[in-house]
Amino acid sequence: MFKKTKVCQALMLAFGGSVLLAALPAHAQRVEITGSSIKRVEAEGALPVQTLTKADIERTGVQTTEQLLQTVSAMASSGQTQTATGTGLATYGASAVSLRGLGQERTLVLLNGQRLAGFADGTTGAVNINNIPLSAIDRVEILKDGASAVYGSDAVAGVVNFILTKNFQGYQIGGTYGTPTASGGGQQYQANILAGWGDRNADGWNLTVGGQWTKNTELLGKDRSYSKSDTNLPFYAGGGTPLGSIQGAWNPGVGPVTTGPTPFSFTGSGYGNPLAPSGQCGTINMVASPDPSAAGAPWCTFDTGPFVGLLGATENTSLTANFTARLTAKAEVYGDAMWSQTKSHSSIQPSPFRHGPGFSDTDPQFANLGIDPVLLLSPTNPNYPIAADFLNAQGFGNLVGQPLSITSRVFDFGNRVTSDTSTQTRVVGGVRGDWNNQSYDVSLNWNQNKLKGTVQDGFFYQTKLAAATQDPANAWNPWSLTQSQAFTNAVAGAKYAGGTLDGTSQLFAAQASLSGDVMKLPAGTMQYAAGYQYRSESIKTTPAAALAVGDISGLGGATPPIDADRTINALFGELNVPIIKNLDGNLALRWDDYSDVGSSTNWKANLRWQPVEQLLVRGSYGTGFRAPTLPDLFTPVVAGTSSQIIDPADPTQTEIQTTSNSGGNPNLKPETSKQYSLGLVFQPLRSLAIGLDYFNIQVDDTIAQPSDQEIVTNNYKGDPAYAGLVTRDPATGSITSINSTLANSGKLQAQGWDLDLNYRETLGPGVLSLGLNGTYYTKFDQTSPGGAVSNKIGTTVNGCGNPVISSTVGLDGYGVILRYKQYTTATWTQGNWSTTLGNSYASRYHTDCDLNGDPTSQPSMSLWDLQVAFSGIKNAVLTLGARNIFDKQPTPYVANSNQFQAGYDASQYDPRGRFVYVTGTFKF
Repeated sequence: MFKKTKVCQALMLAFGGSVLLAALPAHAQRVEITGSSIKRVEAEGALPVQTLTKADIERTGVQTTEQLLQTVSAMASSGQTQTATGTGLATYGASAVSLRGLGQERTLVLLNGQRLAGFADGTTGAVNINNIPLSAIDRVEILKDGASAVYGSDAVAGVVNFILTKNFQGYQIGGTYGTPTASGGGQQYQANILAGWGDRNADGWNLTVGGQWTKNTELLGKDRSYSKSDTNLPFYAGGGTPLGSIQGAWNPGVGPVTTGPTPFSFTGSGYGNPLAPSGQCGTINMVASPDPSAAGAPWCTFDTGPFVGLLGATENTSLTANFTARLTAKAEVYGDAMWSQTKSHSSIQPSPFRHGPGFSDTDPQFANLGIDPVLLLSPTNPNYPIAADFLNAQGFGNLVGQPLSITSRVFDFGNRVTSDTSTQTRVVGGVRGDWNNQSYDVSLNWNQNKLKGTVQDGFFYQTKLAAATQDPANAWNPWSLTQSQAFTNAVAGAKYAGGTLDGTSQLFAAQASLSGDVMKLPAGTMQYAAGYQYRSESIKTTPAAALAVGDISGLGGATPPIDADRTINALFGELNVPIIKNLDGNLALRWDDYSDVGSSTNWKANLRWQPVEQLLVRGSYGTGFRAPTLPDLFTPVVAGTSSQIIDPADPTQTEIQTTSNSGGNPNLKPETSKQYSLGLVFQPLRSLAIGLDYFNIQVDDTIAQPSDQEIVTNNYKGDPAYAGLVTRDPATGSITSINSTLANSGKLQAQGWDLDLNYRETLGPGVLSLGLNGTYYTKFDQTSPGGAVSNKIGTTVNGCGNPVISSTVGLDGYGVILRYKQYTTATWTQGNWSTTLGNSYASRYHTDCDLNGDPTSQPSMSLWDLQVAFSGIKNAVLTLGARNIFDKQPTPYVANSNQFQAGYDASQYDPRGRFVYVTGTFKF
């Protein structure tokens, strides 16, 4: 009979209820815990595993898996994609998680202990957690320690294992409605059902199935006071490409006129806008620019704030199933299946277009079709006098009489509207049991992620638009939203609506393992696990023809197809040795062989010491690796549009976009890592458990795409590692292109402490439960290719305009490494009532400098949640709650080019503000 020790009880408190105890029947059956292949009875583990039970999940009041993981302090935002941060970027509605801030590609995500196919967009290959239904999750186990010796690649930072509900009997339905208290969008709807037949223990079989439907509505920048404008002086000023700025003279068939007193301007301001002097910018949906242009003429700018999506609209439908059936007294078959489809919809500002880097320069179709890559106003155009009069008045009369290049914010086709669908399908089947006093497990795992990207409005063929402006007979007027019928007819065929990218990512795995006792030693029984795994991975992306050649404005330039696959074979073994009484040692060893990048052998050793019943001391040391993903290796290098950057040669030129040459690198080698941890679990009182763990992770040969801003800044500073990566126009000095292909470019080191504190005590008529999980970083450094060290804790910059080095592939290493982050709950339960008060705390951090060159920062933020649940109705639970109950608003945020939203840090703050919800669950 299994007996709980005091430390065992402490672990149940510290980690939300032990995964082992939750699964143990009365006869103390051995089960597995995340981070080990050995099945054992003891709940006290040598590795830091945080478990979120279903009750923990319900108390947070979250409605999506993404929101749940944001409550975990070890989930740092750098490298973590969230729904909000993805709006305006080509993430196709995906969300991914990043343990320790080391990046989504270094965090292994499992479902019921087995891998999932990565997202099929051809970027990082991370798992889209939006496809994992929250209502189907029984618990989440988070191993906050490197685990390559057990799981292989991608587990450098740790493992997140989602365990779905199993062995359920009866029927349960539930629903939730939530809404921000501020006007606008951001509402959430959810309906779910769970049903189960048979009892695994009593009947020898069980089938549990579940379904969930979730919908989130869109929230736009115009719906919030802090984001409704991209200009907030002196913090930041918008610089989006406007409609109607004169770039300079153009020589048809040749190109821009870059010589003389008025050389061609590649910026959005150029030589000003004829509507600016008379205050008529608003007639073309522009605003008067608060900054002078390079030429000194008044000009209009476009305020992107109202149009940018803060949250995209999403809809998810999912079905899950878990099945077990006893074959004999010592064997059973098992399986699980999941089908989940997430549809994402977003709407952002109309697409910009002008001649220059990041726009026409990345489109080879101009040369192929013999069309000048410019929106041209010819002297014979009836609207040319508008420009001539303005230029003469501003002292630029030498431009008059020549064809003029004009910038545009193309309202002709409306806002850019995208609609993408991601479908995850998974089937697992296996046999497990005992044979000759040994436990075995043999299984097959197939799963697939399919992506279908589409655009509906706001996108157009650049060549067709340019050709329409170059015909004077069409009478194009860049200073009016009402065009001639001839021009309207000419551009009608330029609109593009249809597919963007179709992708399929597949994973097939076969594995067999054996575990059990080796021999009895004086201090206990030596145990082992050993096994073999085979895995095949493939990725195929098919861009639409227009996307492949890069002729569609607003889609980031040419997107090449990817068609790659590989196989992996792995052998692993693990040994648990009782050394002396109350001191156990564990050693794990794994060999992985990849068909494309070779083999890697990794090991891990840990110790577990329990000197007294109230104290557990643990420590581990190991190595790890991350193999380059298939997109890392085989994505062709193409020219695309850079992120918005600041040119250090001219800091007044903000939000510049230029040509960025990016892609994979077939010569990449795997990253390697070393990590160690030391911790304890202490139970000074029967009702109090304290867990404290130190972690230290170092990653060498990191695979990363340097951010565009990082390349430009360090190239300007003369760092030899960035030499030759930036090209400038010899006449104007403007940046014309950036080279940012993937490379094994340096190293990362993260150090810090995890704190878990739980208290549960009967007080008078009720029970009080307190919980806290916090993470404090003492070091998070990244070394650049040139050897410079970027200290990344609590800052997004290393000085004004100099962002910290990116630690992840894609999205420019989105987010900040907070010095300290914690999530705390206090629950009072009395009779049929349960009340929970929650708090999310994030420490302050430095951001970029404002327009006066003064440093800025985001203060520490403390958000409070409140929830009341009532279970006094038979077989029903009703819950009313609110997140951010005091409607805490963000402080003005000075970004360093990493996001499209204005006014707040989209990686940290939920723009819905105060959010109230009601939930009902009914069992029968």
